[in-house]
Order: sequence, then structure tokens, then C-alpha cells
Amino acid sequence: MLQEHAHIAIGQRTMVGRHVELVPQGGFITIGSDCSLNNYVVLYGAGGITVHDGCRIATGVVIVAFNHEFGDLTRPIHRQPITARGIVVESDVWIGARAILLDGVTVGRGSVIGAGSVVTRDVPEYSVVAGNPARVVRHRDPSGDHGAGSTVSLRHP
Repeated sequence: MLQEHAHIAIGQRTMVGRHVELVPQGGFITIGSDCSLNNYVVLYGAGGITVHDGCRIATGVVIVAFNHEFGDLTRPIHRQPITARGIVVESDVWIGARAILLDGVTVGRGSVIGAGSVVTRDVPEYSVVAGNPARVVRHRDPSGDHGAGSTVSLRHP
């Protein structure tokens, strides 16, 4: 489902799966080239969402670029304001299935977000994060020298 088409930009060769929801909510959603948004991905872009080139967003990921205020006990929550700082996902990032990214975060280039993680703060470049809240569990070698056939594991040694 696409809403507010004028506020959505999708780069070349980017794959958008079934039942993906891109909802700018008055903000914007920009997806770079050579990305994939697998089935059931949801992006709420009130504060703006920018996903740079070459990113993989797995099934069921939710990215929410706003937050509800709830501090005024004299008003119902639905009548309180929202904040909207935005989210940036830099190039070559893999976001695992059912991960959640919350407003105000930047995910650094070359990072991996473990499946089911809840990202509440910035992720440094070439980091692997996992958990709720997500925390760095290891770093990737930005030189790419991992040896033949090596992979990055999310298991913490």
C-alpha cells in the first residue's frame, strides 16, 4: 500500500514485496537503488525515512519515524502531540526479519540488524547489533578481508 505518492521515492532496481506499506504521514520516504523490501515491511515516515543504496530489509520489519508524547496526564494520549526526528539507514545495511527501528536513529553503513531487534539508538558503521534494546554484539571488518567463504554470525562468542 502506497499513500501520498508524491512523498515516496524509490530508486532503480529496488524490489518491493507483497503487502508492503509505505506511509509518509506528511513526511517522506526515500529508498535508494538496489534495495529490497521483503513482504510485510511497514514504514511510517512522519519525520522522514531515508534508506540509502544496497540495503536489504527483511520480512516484517517496521520502521517508525515518529513517537507519541504521553507526559500530560490531563489529556488522553491520542490528543497529545507527536515528535518526529526521522530515521536514516546508510548504504549496504541488512535489517533482519521483524526488527523494529524507532524514531531518531541512524544506522551506519555496512551494519547488520539482527532479526527481532529493537533499535532505539544510533548504530555505528560496520556493526552487528541484536536484542531489545539492540546493542552491538560484534563489528564487521570494513576492509572486507574475512577470508574465503566467511560469513558474519549473529552469535556472540
